[in-house]
Parts: sequence; structure tokens; C-alpha cells
Amino acid sequence: MQDANYGLTLVMFKKIKASIYLSTILSSILLCLFSACGTEANEAKADNALDGGRYFIENYMQGDFSKAKLYLLESPQNKAIFDTLSAHYFLLDKEGRQQLRQASIQINEIRSMDSTHSIFDYQNSLDKIAQKMMVISTPEGWKVDLQYSYP
Repeated sequence: MQDANYGLTLVMFKKIKASIYLSTILSSILLCLFSACGTEANEAKADNALDGGRYFIENYMQGDFSKAKLYLLESPQNKAIFDTLSAHYFLLDKEGRQQLRQASIQINEIRSMDSTHSIFDYQNSLDKIAQKMMVISTPEGWKVDLQYSYP
């Protein structure tokens, strides 16, 4: 019987085996890294009203709407308001968005209504217009209810 090694030497077989082994290890490492990225949202859970409101506003001002949405109370009305706010952000020219990204948040007051509802009174350093929003405690952390600010 003829051995069908297709002209491959023992050294070539060892190199192929080593590269397969290495690619398996690299694939495993990449899989671990990607699965760790999926838990990032859980790590940034807002443990109090201050964090819930601040995380939402910071991510909005940075134009990171996927992260801002993590701190939004889920409801059809909030989603519609959020979509409108997102659209308004992109109506700003490049310079306007840059100024908003560089602006800082100034927290005027956080007032507790009860154990699960707080009013977050803030402004940003760009327009200095005081705004208020409701922040509500949920099992997933504190979330912003935009219906309070934009009825």
C-alpha cells in the first residue's frame, strides 16, 4: 500500500499541527474577551439616582446612544422621546456636537420623592439651562424616565 502524504515531510506536519494548536488557543482567548465585553453593561449598573442620571446624561452628551439607552426606563413613550433626542443631537453641526461632548454636567440637586423615585436637577456648562428628570429604581439599577421631562 502506498502512503499518501502528498509530499509533506514530518517537519511540515509538525508545523501544521503547531499552527492548529496555536489558532485554537487564540480562538479561545478571543472568545473569552468577546464574552467579557458582553458583561460590561452589568458592571456599569447604576446603584443610585445620582449614577443613573449622570451615566445617562454623560453618554448622551458624548453621542454614545447605545450606552445611554442602558440607563433609560423601558417604555414605548421613553423610546420615542429618546429617538427624538437622538435625532436632535445629529441635527447639530460638527462643532455643536463637539462642544456638547466637551461640556461638563453641573448637578444642582437630587431630591428623593420616595425610596424608588428621585428628581435629578442639572444643567450642562454649554447652555446653562436648568433641567429636571425623573430617575427610578428598577431591579436592573436606576433608570431615567424621560416622560417626566418631556411630557
